[in-house]
Amino acid sequence: MFLTRIYLNPFRRGARNLMRSRQTMHAAVLNCFPPGSLDDAAAPRVLWRLDRVANSAGKQGSPAYALFISSPVPPDPSHIVETAGYDTDGGVVVRELDGFLDRLEAGQRWGFRLCVNPTFREKSQLDQAGRKKILAHVTQEQQTKWVLDRAERCGFKILESADLGGELPVLEDSQGQRVDGKNLLINGVERSLVEFRRGNGLVRLSIATFEGVLEVSDPQALRHAVVNGIGRGKAYGCGLLTLARP
Repeated sequence: MFLTRIYLNPFRRGARNLMRSRQTMHAAVLNCFPPGSLDDAAAPRVLWRLDRVANSAGKQGSPAYALFISSPVPPDPSHIVETAGYDTDGGVVVRELDGFLDRLEAGQRWGFRLCVNPTFREKSQLDQAGRKKILAHVTQEQQTKWVLDRAERCGFKILESADLGGELPVLEDSQGQRVDGKNLLINGVERSLVEFRRGNGLVRLSIATFEGVLEVSDPQALRHAVVNGIGRGKAYGCGLLTLARP
């Protein structure tokens, strides 16, 4: 597995076009791979995520966005760099992940970032095929609970600040109250409702990005979550979980 980071330059028209439509970004990401390189049905799918990057204090021209791509083979993002990125050292970084994933162990603690499309099936509403209709969670409380409900099956638990010996920032509602009554180390850093064209149709997604601190409970399940993503909307920038030192 490989994780690629590409800084995008929002002052370039190509970058603005990519960020305007998740369908366009999806196509650009897949075009990083030559024909046949993703044909192995047993291989993990390609995931991507667009992150806002804080500018360095007092510096002009610092990158404002970073595109992360997780893939079973290394990509060739030259077309993205040429039209939307920075053609300088550090503009693109590719890391091999297999060694890191193999070293995951129960009890390890990692900072994480996760962008998801939290959804549920509504029993009282059926789609045209007669199946329970898929609806989006739209409140911060609902979206956070969605992540917490999936943590165990994905091989981790969200830590509380007491686990690290201090009072750290936590997710709060509009009244400043902790969402779930615990000092959990998970913050909703960005929420949005996006829509874009796909063919003749219009796609709408409710997207939430979280940061926090987790503890590994099941290394194999966590590897699967990192490699294969979490939830729906994976073609459109959702599902990618990345880990870093807390």
